[in-house]
Amino acid sequence: MSTRKLLRHTCILALLGAPLAAVAAPSTDPLFTFGLLGSYDKFKFEGGDESDTDHLGQGGVFANFGNKMTAESGLVYQIGGQAKYGEKNDNKLKEAQADLDLGWRAALDARNFVDVIVGGGYSWSRFEPAINGVDVELTNKSPFAKAALGYNHQFDTSTLRVELGARRTLDGRAKLDVEDFGNDSVDLKDRTNPYAEVSLLMNQKGDLPIQAGVYYTRTEYKLDGDSEVADNTKLKRDEFGVKVGMAF
Repeated sequence: MSTRKLLRHTCILALLGAPLAAVAAPSTDPLFTFGLLGSYDKFKFEGGDESDTDHLGQGGVFANFGNKMTAESGLVYQIGGQAKYGEKNDNKLKEAQADLDLGWRAALDARNFVDVIVGGGYSWSRFEPAINGVDVELTNKSPFAKAALGYNHQFDTSTLRVELGARRTLDGRAKLDVEDFGNDSVDLKDRTNPYAEVSLLMNQKGDLPIQAGVYYTRTEYKLDGDSEVADNTKLKRDEFGVKVGMAF
């Protein structure tokens, strides 16, 4: 074969291969994601005929591992956790949560996918109010079950995910510990709390994918007691947050 023919065939193969490389599908392997989060929290306390509202900002870290952002069909899973801290006027709020999600995904077409998620986890929080120099701690602990619906749209180099679901608290406990006065515990009523998340995984074909997202959760705490005061006492919390992390 002449040099001219060899060069021509090489150029044709290169031109044919270029568009194929440009539209290559992103990896479907699971990812480990680690990053920072920030949230704005609105609290509303209702007790008897009285109500009060307050606001608090929090910052923290999160990490998760799974294929919820990458899988195209079949089994989807994710295990993750987060920790947050907020302080306002010497009032401190510490929180941690762990989740395990399992589900099944179906493809609508080459770029659109839907899934059903079930799972569970455990949440912990400790509120330390500033009350005239007295150390006070209010600790909430609660396992939960969850169910959600998810939708993924795959772009050329990124994936958008929307997830809507609810967490059902199970056998929650609240413990109040007051310095020099001892402590007391009370059951919390089981509640169903909705949540929503929108996540974007960017630069999937690059060396360092980035994941960013926003979320909303609604949480309601209510004492599980027989007294009239306990039955009418509840704390409602609306949390709006943002997450940014690196995926490996």
